[in-house]
Amino acid sequence: MNVLYYMEPELHAGSLGGGVSMVAYNLTKALARQVSITFFPSYKVSPQRYAFNLLKVYSRFALRDFKVIHFNFSPVSNNGSYMMLRLAKTTGAKTIMNIHGIIQAEYLLDPRTGKFKSAMEKTLMDTLRACKSVGQIVTYSEFMRKQIVNWYGVNHEKIAVIPNGVNLKKFSDCTGNLLLEGDPSILYVGYLSKFKSVDLLIYAISKLRSRLPNMKLHIVGHGNQTALATLAREKQVENIVVFHGQANPEMVPLYYRSADFCVFPSTRDSAGLTLLEAMASGAPVIASNRGGTPEIITQGENGVLFEPDDSSSLPEAILLLSQNSDLKKKLSSNALKTATRYSWEKIAEKYVCLYKSLHE
Repeated sequence: MNVLYYMEPELHAGSLGGGVSMVAYNLTKALARQVSITFFPSYKVSPQRYAFNLLKVYSRFALRDFKVIHFNFSPVSNNGSYMMLRLAKTTGAKTIMNIHGIIQAEYLLDPRTGKFKSAMEKTLMDTLRACKSVGQIVTYSEFMRKQIVNWYGVNHEKIAVIPNGVNLKKFSDCTGNLLLEGDPSILYVGYLSKFKSVDLLIYAISKLRSRLPNMKLHIVGHGNQTALATLAREKQVENIVVFHGQANPEMVPLYYRSADFCVFPSTRDSAGLTLLEAMASGAPVIASNRGGTPEIITQGENGVLFEPDDSSSLPEAILLLSQNSDLKKKLSSNALKTATRYSWEKIAEKYVCLYKSLHE
């Protein structure tokens, strides 16, 4: 089976779509072991190379060479992806589109003017059109499926749920240690934006200063560090919070291995990649009981869930793991077992089954 996997060139590692790019990189590697896959285009190509790649792909459409066109992002009207979507209809190729997140009204409004941001509005319209045009939509959790139904008006039967995967070898086999400061050493890895709710973690830390005087919070990631650093100063925990910036990808497993436990406070993640990475590293995790996270974490078995609406819930969860070594060992062991269900090889098998079902 020949599959064309389309990825927007501007979504390269380190951009807004960094996590999306990681999905594309790991999934296509795993898919290539099971189907004949053409990855288009490579990350960050020149306009000339992009046009050349388009011509090559279009010639294969003429030969009806592709059985499945898999869009890792919504096809848009100002580049070759939308034309591929139209060509698929004439050649009988089946079309699949991943939706990684929801563009809600709060993303669209410019806080200075109160009007819609034109670029985001266009992205929303492209997504709405693509939802109607593609044959199948794939998202990562039941939470996200409900969001897509509610916000985009898509029939739930058109949406398949296939979770994200994790590179088990990269994270489970890591044996190094960075000797992170702190007793306990608490780790957050991810993008630094208000949608990741890292501020909740800093608030929680500020409430535990007297009870855990030797703790350190290590924050790894890029984004709006200035706002978080300001909050840390306001809460008088600037000596407790350590900003490491964006880490080299090869260093990330070492951070997971070196921390006493990890905290993922986001209330909107469909199913965070970093959560799976931490679990594959054997790190005990605390995560928000929102979004797609409860579909991965079972309370007290492979992680601890906190209620973001309860200001005491996250501090209590941090205190619990700081004082209960037996629970940490249990969570670590079960996290590793859970992660094995999310290897990219197993996730790729689910996609291949979906590809085949579309031609039945």
